[in-house]
Amino acid sequence: MRDLWFRPAGLHYSKVHVRGPTEWHFLEIDDGHGGFGLAEIAAKADGRDVLGVAARLADRLRGEALDSESAVLEHLRLHEEDLATDIATASAVSSLRSAVADALARRAQMPLADYLRLEGGLSGDVPDKVELYANINRSMLPDDHGPVDRSPDAFAIAASTAVDAGFRTAKCAPFDECRSPFETTGLPPEADAGLERVRMVRQTIGDEIRLFIDCHSRFDVESAVELGDELGIIGIDWFEEPVDPIGLTDDLLRIRESVELPFAGAEHGYGLSLFTSLIESGALDVVMPDVLHCGGPAEAFLIGSELEARNPGSVSLHCPSGPVSLATSAHATAAFGNVLPMEHAVNEVEWRAEVLEPRERVVDGHFEFSGEPGIGCVLDYSTVFARGERWAP
Repeated sequence: MRDLWFRPAGLHYSKVHVRGPTEWHFLEIDDGHGGFGLAEIAAKADGRDVLGVAARLADRLRGEALDSESAVLEHLRLHEEDLATDIATASAVSSLRSAVADALARRAQMPLADYLRLEGGLSGDVPDKVELYANINRSMLPDDHGPVDRSPDAFAIAASTAVDAGFRTAKCAPFDECRSPFETTGLPPEADAGLERVRMVRQTIGDEIRLFIDCHSRFDVESAVELGDELGIIGIDWFEEPVDPIGLTDDLLRIRESVELPFAGAEHGYGLSLFTSLIESGALDVVMPDVLHCGGPAEAFLIGSELEARNPGSVSLHCPSGPVSLATSAHATAAFGNVLPMEHAVNEVEWRAEVLEPRERVVDGHFEFSGEPGIGCVLDYSTVFARGERWAP
């Protein structure tokens, strides 16, 4: 495949208003001769402007002949250890690597999943769909009219709606009221409302549907241990980030000594080494690379193929984002072969599928591939201009 190459020339951004403060941001890199790559991009990371970082780095790639997406790092003279502690630059690099991988797969006239497997030296067909789990969080964030109902009944209805659509796993982030440090010891009273939301969801969807709980690192060691005991009684299927697994790995290991639940997390991590260390140390049972941050789809594929070979069911891609991110993540997941479902933010806006051409297809809890080259889709500019804008830096 090294006879293929892509020479970046033009750079375009697009943004689409979703709901409330939420926007989706997209990056297109073209070669000036009809070749292009498409990626979703995080607008901000660690409080910094990712779009500006990506524009500066992309300008350094103009005119360079890239024969692989990893050549992005070579030409920018960046290394995994440089990016592991710089989330904004890692996110910008991830978007560039994603766009270049898409461009090279399109040039090869191959779906991205097939291209990733070929580049990784793997043979065999990839599936025509991948299983998703339903993240109901985004549908319950403030919309253009302000905050929405986040009562236990509202959580239960949102989860039930996802199950009715064919999803066999649901996830929620119910602990709005919590943020350590707490004024009391043990399980803080602020957690009561979140636990009631979880109980109502479990009661409504039944025991046959898996339930994941995301804590967004809102707890400390003592409160997380107490919370884990309560969640175990309710019957959840994974405990996601009670504390930051990257910055507070030792604290997470202490929590794990007392809580017998599967632990998941590390959505902002970059590079294979970090995710490998989190699995090998026993800090996490499941790592959650995100193509917006981890290095793009080729790095996600490398993480998945390396770790799944040793620990089946240890990788599930994080993707609470827009349709380009979902398509990219689904290709990476299909390439390494998913045991666990990957994330999808359901029912955020009813027009989501219209952002892409052909339209995003999520059927019975599965992402279905279009069969087209690259990530299998392009932006539908009529939707972009109706709900946002497109510009060149």
